[in-house]
Amino acid sequence: MTITRKKDLSIETLRGMAIILVVMGHVIGYDSTGGMKVADDSFLRHFYFTFQYIRMPLFTAISGWVYALAAVKAGSFNTFEIKKARRILLPLLFVGGSYYILQSIVPNTNTPNPLSEIWTLLVFPYTFYWYLYALFIVFTVVAFIDIYKLCDTVSHWLGLVAIGFIVLYIRDSVIPDYVRNVWAFKNAIYLFPYFMLGLGVRRFPQVFKTKYLLTVVSMLLVAGLLLQQLAWYKIIECNLKPEGILGLSVGILGVITLLNMKFQNKQFIWIGNFAYTIYLFHSFGTSGGRILLKAGGMHNSMAIFFISLLCGLAFPILVEKVL
Repeated sequence: MTITRKKDLSIETLRGMAIILVVMGHVIGYDSTGGMKVADDSFLRHFYFTFQYIRMPLFTAISGWVYALAAVKAGSFNTFEIKKARRILLPLLFVGGSYYILQSIVPNTNTPNPLSEIWTLLVFPYTFYWYLYALFIVFTVVAFIDIYKLCDTVSHWLGLVAIGFIVLYIRDSVIPDYVRNVWAFKNAIYLFPYFMLGLGVRRFPQVFKTKYLLTVVSMLLVAGLLLQQLAWYKIIECNLKPEGILGLSVGILGVITLLNMKFQNKQFIWIGNFAYTIYLFHSFGTSGGRILLKAGGMHNSMAIFFISLLCGLAFPILVEKVL
């Protein structure tokens, strides 16, 4: 008999919100050379910056939360790895490879790469598909942790989260920049603590039952977001990288706060059902929409933003519905 696990609709709501934030970020672009190529002092760049510290940490923490529902057991590691390779690595190669080819041959795309170097997709991260390599590494590490029962207590979990952030510090302070980011291992180091945070919220809910704790965390999150805005307007000076103290603090506090909220929204839940497909295929829609709009003479940045966002959400959903 097959047992169907009932979904937590608050998590599904967050999944929908998270994937929309991811697509929004890719529509705008990481900097002035990507996406819409908006200016560094524009409203859209400010909008991108505002959610920068929460977007990928939340997306990753949700994966950790879901993993905790059916963690790896002793003797099932090989089966687990095969399933994850099929779900993560095969789409990375086939969907990522298709996007690589299109970006190479379609006019007016951002940073096209020569077709002769498509083999690099097997070794090095390519555009936003870096996340798939990094997430596969995280899943593998966490599987080993669970097989050897290294995260069965709250103290062990807290220790692993702390180790994750220590390794992240070592990455940024010890590993030279010239070391190639093979299989996005540097990104995996960044994602690991947030994955473990999501896992811990699900596995050890008693830690977060105290309303006082969640109130303090929420207040600190608001303070962190305020500092982030003050830094944007250059009222204060601080390291604005996601790996900086401010970025990590907002990411940690944001993940804990959001995962413990019980907010539900039907529209976000519906979109969340397509989250993985949207992640894989959204750039086909956002890039295509942007290129066609500009070719048709559209230069209004807000119109391009919203239409490209709609294309980035609608095209993958259509792909899943059809295929």
